[in-house]
Amino acid sequence: MNQNAYRASLVLLISLFSLTSFAQQDISRITSDWFQEERFLIADLNDDARLDRGEISQFSEEFVFFTDSRQFALTDRNQDGLLSYSEISAFAETERNFRFQYDRRELQFLASQYPMLAQANVSYLKDNPQLTAGLFANFKWMMEHGAIASDLLNDQIWTSRHPEVMVSLHKNLRWMVANPSSARKLYRDRRVTQQLPQFLAWRADHQDLIRRFPGTSSIYDLEFIHSGIRIRR
Repeated sequence: MNQNAYRASLVLLISLFSLTSFAQQDISRITSDWFQEERFLIADLNDDARLDRGEISQFSEEFVFFTDSRQFALTDRNQDGLLSYSEISAFAETERNFRFQYDRRELQFLASQYPMLAQANVSYLKDNPQLTAGLFANFKWMMEHGAIASDLLNDQIWTSRHPEVMVSLHKNLRWMVANPSSARKLYRDRRVTQQLPQFLAWRADHQDLIRRFPGTSSIYDLEFIHSGIRIRR
């Protein structure tokens, strides 16, 4: 199934879901399923409904689990050297656990490079934009330090001077989906998405999902959020 067919099925699925009311856990499931499919579509650059190693490497921030040769081989059940959507979906829980541990290791590495990270405040992060870009790419840190992240994002002068930080955040697709209100505001600034044209379709589809399901703004239990992360809002 190509990308156009995938997107058509997504629109139909969301339209059908929007005709009825759902409990919070149902909206969470719909959003999580949507995220998995959209993430796959972004990486499927040649539109063959399969991901090769090259495509995954270009989206390593979101597909880091599959950049590992061993994990790729385990996921590739038919051993054709390509990953289908069903193969990736089958490893969703394993990937979530792997990603949580990966984010934690990344934070440990950043802490070794920036000894003041544990006590970092807004001023310190502004003085170290490279560190901030790394933190904005880290789903775990973003979910646990929402107040600091919000203060940084509200400083439009600083963010305009450091587009690499905003690009890093826009690539953190899990965070964008888990924070629809913030994502909606970020989408209004087209400077970043102009640097990421491959995400334009994603942005349009995400905005449509938020519009159809306003309840996504209060979701706490998206399936790709690890239980070890404590969300505070």
